[in-house]
Amino acid sequence: MIRQFKTNGSFYFQFILDGKRYNGVCKNCTTKKDAEAYERKIKREAARGDGQTEAEQYHRNELKKIVRSKKNILLNDAFDLAEQKPRSRVPSKGHASTKRAIWGDFLAFMRGEHPDVENLIDVTDTHAQEYIALLQKSGRYEKTVSYSRGTGENVRTVTMQKSEGALSARTLHLYQMVCTEVFNLLAKDAGLQANPFEGIHRAKPDAESREAFSSEELKLIYDNLDDFTRPLFMMAVWTGLREGDICTLKWNEVDLEQRLITRKTRKTRTTVQIPISNQLYTMLMATERTESEYVFPKHAEMYLANSDGVSYRVKKFLEGLGIQTTRTPEGRTRAISVKDLHSCRHTFCYYAGLAGIPLAIVQAIVGHMSPEMTKHYQAHATLEDKRRGMERLSFFTPESLPAAVDEPERTELYVLIDTLPIELVRKMLELGRKGGRKK
Repeated sequence: MIRQFKTNGSFYFQFILDGKRYNGVCKNCTTKKDAEAYERKIKREAARGDGQTEAEQYHRNELKKIVRSKKNILLNDAFDLAEQKPRSRVPSKGHASTKRAIWGDFLAFMRGEHPDVENLIDVTDTHAQEYIALLQKSGRYEKTVSYSRGTGENVRTVTMQKSEGALSARTLHLYQMVCTEVFNLLAKDAGLQANPFEGIHRAKPDAESREAFSSEELKLIYDNLDDFTRPLFMMAVWTGLREGDICTLKWNEVDLEQRLITRKTRKTRTTVQIPISNQLYTMLMATERTESEYVFPKHAEMYLANSDGVSYRVKKFLEGLGIQTTRTPEGRTRAISVKDLHSCRHTFCYYAGLAGIPLAIVQAIVGHMSPEMTKHYQAHATLEDKRRGMERLSFFTPESLPAAVDEPERTELYVLIDTLPIELVRKMLELGRKGGRKK
């Protein structure tokens, strides 16, 4: 669409292509015909995607004039400035470190491929698309990664070469989310009119890949637990808590008199109430109380210093028992984790199903669905419901470990239940209730 300003007679173009708006002044146009020809030229450039069009350049230059009184934000400073912004949820130290590393990879990409771009406002949609395409094709830009391992005097720097190949959908989603967040948090300060990462299609994260432990594997694990792995597996199997929540569990979250754990989970910030089983109660009563606020001080120290250290020791323990912890999916070069401490959450759900505990009760205990689904199920699960459900479970002891039923479909359902849409879950519940009434 072509318009002419009454004040100075200049022609102005405006059009939308692939959901993106283009507008600006037609350069050196004295007639409407000239302006229409200029607009067609801009459309061709935009359709080809040949870098930054004249329209985009004009628009960006005009924007710079508008925000010249604002402070230019350097790409090098952007992450630190974004971290200072208030937000509804403060990330853990580990998550913040991961996000900083991701932004560092984007910085390395911009320095290496576009060294002339120094300010946040100069990053274009083309730059963002080029970076995401690179991640999809060959993985992160910086292949050599250095990090610290160990604590105290034993800290050492480890340098490793990242493998070539595309990132998983889950990791790619995280990279794009972090870059989008930094630009959004600093949009007003930097005078950004649009976020260059906002319009890029986001990859759908992979479904959870962990598998539940079989009854034979559970017995093997139980018979070989040591001082380090015992609290981790006992807590994981009997509560469904994640690794980070177990390691950083505090005594003020454990009520031994009422036999109840009340915890706001680190990942979803969902508050869960978990009845303490007889087996778990015995272990907690025998746990030495120190001056530390943490139930398991050594685990907390290791996790907070380097969470990967805990996962590494757990995997080495499982592999020492002959339990395969990873597999390489078809079409991928990088192995994924299938058996680790997180598998205990699926194990808990699976055996709870075998014991006939309703899904609503299981969900209210582990709280690992979406916030909407969590709220829906917790509304129907009282504390007494949870206690009665936990009493039905009697596994992970050498005397009373139940045999898994040879029904692979049932196992798969309990593993995937937290990824299913709420509508499908409601239909399944409805079908289950009808089937129960017919009996």
